[in-house]
Order: sequence, then structure tokens, then C-alpha cells
Amino acid sequence: MNEKVELLMQRLDVTRKGAKRIANIIDAGVEILRTEGFTALTKRRIAKRLGISDGNVSYYFPTRESLWKGVIEYELKTYYEKHYGSRKESDDDPMGRFDEFVRLWFQEYEDRELRIFFAQLLAFAEVSEFVARQRDEIYQTFYDETESRISALNPGLPDDELQTRTALVMAMLEGLHAVTAFKPDLMNSSTDFQEQLVSQVKAIACGQMHAHDVPVDH
Repeated sequence: MNEKVELLMQRLDVTRKGAKRIANIIDAGVEILRTEGFTALTKRRIAKRLGISDGNVSYYFPTRESLWKGVIEYELKTYYEKHYGSRKESDDDPMGRFDEFVRLWFQEYEDRELRIFFAQLLAFAEVSEFVARQRDEIYQTFYDETESRISALNPGLPDDELQTRTALVMAMLEGLHAVTAFKPDLMNSSTDFQEQLVSQVKAIACGQMHAHDVPVDH
């Protein structure tokens, strides 16, 4: 059973029947979020989709925000299990760990459901303080993960330089959102593009390239 459902069961002291109801609510919420966005993710819409009363949904998710949080947590757990669950890393090879970390981003951006989730999250965070806080928590995790790998490549690097390199690397990798949407063939068929991107990201992480070093066509 989903770990999030198990924890919610313990908190609410629900039965196995209740756990199944929670799972059904979350599944319906995920589908609504992916196809219609946060504005459509309401207890009423889920109740109608499942053929149950609003009160049945409210029992487990008393507020709209608690429902959003449950769906977001489920999506994130699915994401981590899918893309990070089977990884085996060696602390003795910091460059290998960093290389694998960067290349995982390519796999992630081939995941259409993942792209939809993050697109919905980022868009609605602009109009919802609650979703903005969820976004910030998620991206803080990504930032910390990136920073830890860059730090392993550069023992003793001053904090301000570490933070700058981390932000630059994240900015480059986050740009894949736009690239995969606008130029999907570039990511799918051009290994040269991928290798150049990996090389430049590594160079930034190791202090061999800075923003002003990147060539610009005129």
C-alpha cells in the first residue's frame, strides 16, 4: 500500500475500506490535475467523478489545500520511485554521481506525465500562496541535491561560490522544460546536444565555465 496512504490511515484511524477510499480519491485527483489543472481539483469534482458525496471526500481531506497536498505528495512519491528508486551510487566517485544525476534529467523530461505535473505546479504557484509553498519545498530539495553533488566535486569551495554554481546548473537543467516542449526532436535524436549540455553543466559545476564564458551568437 502507498506509504502516504498508510500514514494517513494511522492519523485518521481508518479501516482498510477507508484506505481504499483515500486511494480512489487521490487517483481521481491526480487525473483531474493532469488533465484540467489545480482550479478543477476540488472535492466536489472528485465526489462527482467517484459517485460519492462531498462529505465522503471531506472526511479525509477537510480543506481544498489538504486535498492538493495529498495529490502533490502522491505525484512526488511516484516521481522519486520511478526515477531514483533503483539508483546505486558510490560516494567514492563524485564525478560519476554528478554525471548520472545530470543524465537523469534527460530521462525525466521524456516523462510526459511528469512534465504536465510540474507545468501545472509552476503555473498555479503564481496565483496560490499555498501551491507556491509546495513548489518552494520541492525546489529546495532539488537545490540541496544539486548542491551536495557540486560540493562533493569541489571540497572546501566557499559557500557563496557553491551557491552560485548550484543556481547556474539548476537554471541550465530547468531550461530543458522549454527545450523538450519546443524542440522534442533535439532531445530525442541528438546525442551531440545532450553531450554538449552535460559537458557545459560539468564545467560550471567544476568552476571551469561561468555565465559570461558561454558563447553567444550575434
